[in-house]
Amino acid sequence: MKDNLAPLKKFIKFVRDTWIILGIAALMLTVIEAGFSLGFYIRSVWHSPYVDDRIKADTYTDTSWVAPYYHESEQMGKMRWEPYVYWRRKPYRGNYVNVNSDGIRTTANATESDGANPAMKVFMFGGSTMWGAGAKDDSTIPSIFAKEVSNGEASCDVVNFGVEAYVSTQEVIALMLQLQRGNIPDVIIFYDGVNDASGAFQLGVPGLPHNEFNRVKEFSLLERKEIRTLAVQAAANELSTVRFFKRLFMRLGLQRESPFFNPLEYEKPILDRAALVRATVETYLSNVALVQVLSRSYGFKCLFYWQPMIYQKQHLTEYEQHKAAEFEKKFPGLKGFYLETYAFLKQRTVNLKGDFHDISSIFSDVHEPLYVDQFHLGEKGNSLIAKRMVEDFAHLVRVNK
Repeated sequence: MKDNLAPLKKFIKFVRDTWIILGIAALMLTVIEAGFSLGFYIRSVWHSPYVDDRIKADTYTDTSWVAPYYHESEQMGKMRWEPYVYWRRKPYRGNYVNVNSDGIRTTANATESDGANPAMKVFMFGGSTMWGAGAKDDSTIPSIFAKEVSNGEASCDVVNFGVEAYVSTQEVIALMLQLQRGNIPDVIIFYDGVNDASGAFQLGVPGLPHNEFNRVKEFSLLERKEIRTLAVQAAANELSTVRFFKRLFMRLGLQRESPFFNPLEYEKPILDRAALVRATVETYLSNVALVQVLSRSYGFKCLFYWQPMIYQKQHLTEYEQHKAAEFEKKFPGLKGFYLETYAFLKQRTVNLKGDFHDISSIFSDVHEPLYVDQFHLGEKGNSLIAKRMVEDFAHLVRVNK
């Protein structure tokens, strides 16, 4: 009888020992997780909360609004889904940034049309530089443009269609959607350059939106079996223990941050750098040609601007030098790709007349501080850009009277 019960007793002992070991392990993990969580909490209280270092930009003369502005920028949160173009800003109301229900940022100084004096309708497209990152509502390029036009005794209703990270292809699609709805402007202004170049460098394919590899991962995700695995992975990554060891491994050089540059699974990248530069410029110029065809069909006029960036400014302040160096360290090779793309664009458009303007060197002789980072400008820089656009706009209006 004892011999018959021996296996059962061994099994019961095994289960009991296993249960004790698992219980102790679970308790230890809970204590460790609680300890790291407490550590992160104390650190967050002890240390000052994250502050965007762009508040130190020397282009800001009146700094009273700068820290609250960047706090508002953090509060705006993530983008919302937008058909065909992927993303647009969610509605937001603040002291310095306001976005309406259509995801359009407020343009100060815009003049609404009336029956006696109809205002010219102007659409302005671009990325975050047109949207106005680093600037209050009344200091964006569209707002300053509207103010300068009104100072010239003209009437102008300006709509800021700029969206962070948009490439020119997205902007053309956004324009087409407006035209489909019967929302036809008198003049359209495009302001591009850095996003088209960085998007091509990131993916090895010109003309595609930034982070297109995320769209590949997300496609039909709800229908795929691995969604549960991804959910568990996401939950695990939120654990304080995981966060601690990730940071430790990164400091020790055993792990790197997720790469900015990532090829697409089903799109063949252009591996030759010079070929990618050429393809980037040709894709952009194809978008210019498409808008020109639309302008003839719908009866609006258009202006295109290839924008400046910090590397074209010959006289950098100490802050601007820091920002330029910081960017080069974070994204090795991207500065060189920018410069090659800009050089080829200049060569390719040397005989291009009319509505295209390469203003990438507009700040080359400027000594005063303009940039808040590698691409975005404060009010001084936005003002110089807007005033240049107003000159071309005024000429366009005079010629077509």
